[in-house]
Amino acid sequence: MRRRLSIFAALAIGAVLAPAAPALAGGDIKVMTRNLYLGADIIQLANAKTTDEFKANASVMWKTVQKTNFPKRAPALAKEIKSAKPDLVGLQEASLWRTGPNSSAPATKVKYDFVAELLSALKKQKLEYRVVVSQNEFDFEAPTVGADVRLTQRDVILKRKSGTKVKTGKTSKGQYSAANTLVVPTAVGPATSVRGWVATDASINGTDFKFVNTHLEAYGGALRARQAAELVGPAGPLADPNGTAILLGDFNSGPAMADVEGDAYRTVIGVGIFTNIWGDRTDVRTIGRDELLSKQDGSEFIDQITYRPAANFTVKSKKVVGNSPFSKSIPKWSSDHNGVVATLSLK
Repeated sequence: MRRRLSIFAALAIGAVLAPAAPALAGGDIKVMTRNLYLGADIIQLANAKTTDEFKANASVMWKTVQKTNFPKRAPALAKEIKSAKPDLVGLQEASLWRTGPNSSAPATKVKYDFVAELLSALKKQKLEYRVVVSQNEFDFEAPTVGADVRLTQRDVILKRKSGTKVKTGKTSKGQYSAANTLVVPTAVGPATSVRGWVATDASINGTDFKFVNTHLEAYGGALRARQAAELVGPAGPLADPNGTAILLGDFNSGPAMADVEGDAYRTVIGVGIFTNIWGDRTDVRTIGRDELLSKQDGSEFIDQITYRPAANFTVKSKKVVGNSPFSKSIPKWSSDHNGVVATLSLK
């Protein structure tokens, strides 16, 4: 009897000391893609034929950037993020505007830092995010009538600091090859439209996935399609066609676009074997406002959230945000794009 009791006691002690069974793998991941809008249509600068005309056009452009007033838009964007509370956010056109004298020295005085402004606005609304990875893309300095103005475009991934089960690890970033990069001639020299991607390895409850944010070329469907092919190709961050991944961003391409304009989207969905959160729908609208953010001006479906493999995910919810004016005066909208938010359950 004493021997049997000692065995039972040993078993009981072993049960207490044994490690707890691991939690079920997988879980819900809420993600968001948000193009912040750089503040003006800079492609118009390419129309200038002389340096003086370029300076005049650049001065008008710079006034437009000030009118579209990112410090005013940042709290509205922060409110959208706070309402959704995504675990991870992919930002495009996360712009850095700097000024300096008309000289050979680079402009360094920060006028608008969209990322810093947005993080500050989020903190004021008692919700904190941090930058996981950031990359400079298009970087161009232009003379105006009064001073130089420099725009640096950035792609960024943000992560919620608390209240999230998503963990992030190793980061990576890259730019599309020179052969697939648009170079625009201007009266003051060529402007190279650098585009790229940022990524992070991530996990939820021990289940790994890759999170990638990109901004494909706006001007040139064939060029954009080649960038998409790089993204999912052998040297890209999504080279493994069986790898569990969430890819989002401003594709400048969508399922409603015919011929070459939609080829980038079809490359991701076909060659990359990604699935759109909206399935086969083509009626979603994510962009379509004028330069001053004063009125609706057309519509397109170009901001995408996709995932792979389809068998590993369930789309629990999805919505478009930022499609209502936040102000009665210019700027009325937080961006020329809408944001897209989705909750994906990773099995």
